[in-house]
Amino acid sequence: MFFTDARVPAENLVGELDGGWRVAHGSLGHERAMLWLDYANLLDQLTTDYTPNGVLERDRYATLVMDARAMRLLGSAATARAARGEEDVPAQSVLKLLGSEALQRAAEDALNAKGADGLVHPAITAPFAPLNLDDYYGSWFDRYARSFAGTIAGGTSEIQRNIIAERILGLPRN
Repeated sequence: MFFTDARVPAENLVGELDGGWRVAHGSLGHERAMLWLDYANLLDQLTTDYTPNGVLERDRYATLVMDARAMRLLGSAATARAARGEEDVPAQSVLKLLGSEALQRAAEDALNAKGADGLVHPAITAPFAPLNLDDYYGSWFDRYARSFAGTIAGGTSEIQRNIIAERILGLPRN
């Protein structure tokens, strides 16, 4: 979004003049820096709630477990770098992309494995959810449907792929 001839009183200016994108980008970076923890926790919750049956489901469950561990390891390393004052926007994009898409894939796998039973909402038997996280204890369909928001919020998966392609892989900007 571009504003032409916009005027802002000097006391309301955030950052440098004509530096709005840098401020917005920094804000998104801070959001992404800790988003990984939410994804890691949700993936861990899925490993607890989902019980695979059969060879294919166990293979998909193993992928879920590996994704959850990878999120914890990569996220902890990114947090340590941030604590040292090292900004690593591309690494945050990797975490955001891995977490949001791993969560979506795992929720879809669990929903498919449960079949019609995955549509049933376990509201009566679900554990108490502090911090109003009841959404994550709903039906497998609820969990899957809500997973789409993660691939949009904080920068879409497509934007994350572009950042990774340009800044990590050195590919040209299209």
